[in-house]
Amino acid sequence: MKKVNEIDLYYWDLIEELLREQRHDFLNEIQIIFGYIKLNKIDKAVEYINKVSNNARICSKLSNLNCLDLCLMLNEKFNKCKDLDINIDFEVYSVGEKSEFLNKNIKEAIVFFEKAVDIILGFMYNNPNFEEYIFYIEETSENFILKVDLNYFSDIEQLRKKLDLSYGEVILDEDYLIYEIELN
Repeated sequence: MKKVNEIDLYYWDLIEELLREQRHDFLNEIQIIFGYIKLNKIDKAVEYINKVSNNARICSKLSNLNCLDLCLMLNEKFNKCKDLDINIDFEVYSVGEKSEFLNKNIKEAIVFFEKAVDIILGFMYNNPNFEEYIFYIEETSENFILKVDLNYFSDIEQLRKKLDLSYGEVILDEDYLIYEIELN
């Protein structure tokens, strides 16, 4: 019998928690839709179904990431944004295989990548000028890249300074801010 190690248990716990949350959310969504239908508010039911479908589409994109830690962290940020009524979307580009992340020390990279996402979300939360914001995420076995459109940010220099986290590289490229972290 194959021995289960701590890392396997860690990921199983994360997956189990994610599935539990998704099941709970799904049942709540069904109840809301049923309530609208019962009250004969079909337009509200359709609107809510479209919202739920869009959220499922975004989660599906994130599930295409090969690095489970990155996928789980971005799912958590997406759920936080839903709770705060911040409309975000993701475009995900993943190159490589899951096995390529096995021998990488990605914990530190994930911590700093999460800080970068939090900084950008903070700027978004305090900026009423956007309706939906897109995070471009690129994942390879060598690096994680976050790319955001700068058109909605008023103080780009302050954003760049906050993202200077002494880990990773910040690049201002015409209309985009790019944050890149190399994996070891």
